[in-house]
Amino acid sequence: MNLILVMEVKMMDNIKEKVLPNGLNIIAVQKKKLPIFQLSLIINVGSVDDPKGKEGLANLTANLIDEGTKKYNTIEIAEKFEELGTNLSISVDDWTTNISIKSLTQNAEKSLELLSDIILNPTFPKEEFEKIKKRIISNIISQKSDPDYVSSILLSQLLYKDHPLAHPTLGYESSLLNIKREDVIEFYNNFYIPNNSTLIIVSDLEVNKSIRIVEKFFSKWQKKALNRKQISDIDYPKSKEVYVYHFPGINQAFVFLGSKGISRDNKDFNKFRVVNYILGGSGFSSRIVKTIRVKYGYAYWAYSRMNGGYKRDNKVFEGSFIAGFSTKVESGNHAIELLLDEISKAINEGFKEDELKSAKSYYEGSIARQGQTYSQVANIIFNAKLWNLPYDYWIKDIEEIKKLNLNEVNETAKKFLPKDYVILVLADTSQFKFNLKGFDKIEIRDFKINEN
Repeated sequence: MNLILVMEVKMMDNIKEKVLPNGLNIIAVQKKKLPIFQLSLIINVGSVDDPKGKEGLANLTANLIDEGTKKYNTIEIAEKFEELGTNLSISVDDWTTNISIKSLTQNAEKSLELLSDIILNPTFPKEEFEKIKKRIISNIISQKSDPDYVSSILLSQLLYKDHPLAHPTLGYESSLLNIKREDVIEFYNNFYIPNNSTLIIVSDLEVNKSIRIVEKFFSKWQKKALNRKQISDIDYPKSKEVYVYHFPGINQAFVFLGSKGISRDNKDFNKFRVVNYILGGSGFSSRIVKTIRVKYGYAYWAYSRMNGGYKRDNKVFEGSFIAGFSTKVESGNHAIELLLDEISKAINEGFKEDELKSAKSYYEGSIARQGQTYSQVANIIFNAKLWNLPYDYWIKDIEEIKKLNLNEVNETAKKFLPKDYVILVLADTSQFKFNLKGFDKIEIRDFKINEN
């Protein structure tokens, strides 16, 4: 084990968890390198919790949380964080809302005082509500001309169908127009509660001191009953389907394949990471890039990726497997054929020893670097908590990958690489004609983002 890993493993030994009487779960880690205080408040609510017809509500609520409190308006909040040299960041994904601050340790208490005011006492001013909603709608409208954005939205709709994962985090133009300020307030009251949140501190402070500071400002956050709709299982594709969308005026074909993946707690997760790395996750050394870009010169970018899904209320939602590229319309059909052929060869013929050796070398270096920054450590801690993994799971990942043999990796490719999938092609159909065979369904559609 190299010196960096030894240092990070020791850091992970200095960790403490405490659940406050209001249900707020606090996890503190001491990282002594710099006088930095990083705090991530992760609220277990995301775009999957958007009500039908009001998609984008989770994102809009998060974007309004720092726009005014009972004590300060939006300008005063921004000025106070700037005076402290504290960076505030807010993000929303499918499953969570993450509100983070990063400051010098000497300014931790003042930064936390301001942050707690934002979380506990937002006023959601009407004028800011209207302004931010218009800004998001403008962003959505402007991105409709971007084939990359459109492809990502359409792929989610095809892959997830009627599931809450199908709609974009931003929502739709029409759904944003349906959202009232009262909806934001109700959403905040329902989900922004301590017993639905995890607060992770990574700083140079001793862990008990970090926890005491947080208790000082968040112990009065009131616990409430959490009433959340149950999220249905994901109905991943069970056949081979192709959907070609007409997007006028572009000279490229944007192609994406989507299918069921595996969850982070699957015993074969690290094996499948290696499979994905060799197939399409490793840049120029991956098979997909070597074939589609290097050998044939069809694409500037080509890749495959996987995600580990999510777990909520002890229910596991398996992740997805995605592969994609863009190419000139005249090479579109052959490039799709090449992508499917590489997946088929990986399933039926497997990989080679030198490919496995390269993957092992990559993960030994890249995983080790995942625990170097304060935000990376916070992410490691959250994943460990989410999936009931040991806090040093990322180190154990390296050890497990180093021990893998070729037979294990090839069996995993057979088991988890897609046999059933959906393929999205976004192209100008006056120039591109899909002519491949062997699919259960092929459908040509005019481009329209389904907002129903």
